[in-house]
Amino acid sequence: EWIFKVLPGTSLISTLQKAALGQVIFGPSFTCVFFATSLMQSGSFTLGNWLTKIKNDLPQAFISGAGFWPLVDLVSYSLIPIKFIPLFINMCSFVWTIYLSVIANKK
Repeated sequence: EWIFKVLPGTSLISTLQKAALGQVIFGPSFTCVFFATSLMQSGSFTLGNWLTKIKNDLPQAFISGAGFWPLVDLVSYSLIPIKFIPLFINMCSFVWTIYLSVIANKK
């Protein structure tokens, strides 16, 4: 709900602003952290491995996210009642995490 304090409303412009914020800031940051934890879990984390993973896999994840998350944002911020947005986002995040797991663990 904090995002509605920063970017209030459910208009098309407000929804697009929220989607852009997610794509530019949160998506890449979360994906880099996800790659780091995946490498830690596999016991192969080094700064070099992490940077290589980011260089090789972040562009594909970013492009895929650019197709997935704006649709999720459009639906959640314009159609879903505010009290149900966290549930909807969590369900979508579950699907996204499965996708990232596949990307993070490819050889």
